[in-house]
Amino acid sequence: MKGMLLAMAMLGTWGGMMRRRVGALGLMLMGGPAWAADEQVIRLASGTEVVSQRYPAEGKILAVWLTGQFGRVEEEHKAAADLAARGVETWITDFFAPYFLPLLPSGWSQVPDQDLADWLEALRQRNPDRGIVLVTTGRAASLALRAASAWRERFGREGKQPVAGALLLFPLLYQELDPGREPEYDPVVTRTRLDLVILQPMSSAGCWWRARLKGFLAA
Repeated sequence: MKGMLLAMAMLGTWGGMMRRRVGALGLMLMGGPAWAADEQVIRLASGTEVVSQRYPAEGKILAVWLTGQFGRVEEEHKAAADLAARGVETWITDFFAPYFLPLLPSGWSQVPDQDLADWLEALRQRNPDRGIVLVTTGRAASLALRAASAWRERFGREGKQPVAGALLLFPLLYQELDPGREPEYDPVVTRTRLDLVILQPMSSAGCWWRARLKGFLAA
């Protein structure tokens, strides 16, 4: 892993482009342009169908926003429409619906790694000339890291990587936390080999742990 910088610092070859695009996320609460979405279905070998709402664009970056824990979040769709208007095709993908998972933080761990790897490989094959950037919020960050790790273990070859990196918005990567104890991170943290950007609000509790998380990821 090349490393990780916090706030607006960008890593990897996709960093420059994402620096120009990430400003669009600030428009989530302000609305955005009307941008029609279409439905994309990826049918996995397990029989699971993963459905995404695609906001098409012609650029070389494909942003895949993993969502679902709180149902449909209109602000995410407004952000996706705005990114598409700026040339970044954006897919909003719900991993709770295909497995009929309860809308609880524990739901993410019930998505099979094999399905995550198959889904990411199918996504890569559909977009062979694009750099894929995974976008997540909160506990969905673990799903993005698991998908990249599972793909590498199943399909990876030297120098081959399906995603250019991941943008994690205030990620919650620790396991259930007992009061008074330091957090223990999801095991995927130590398996991550991926360029990352973390946006962590200074006013949030997670800000106090940012240096520790950075150390685990950078190691």
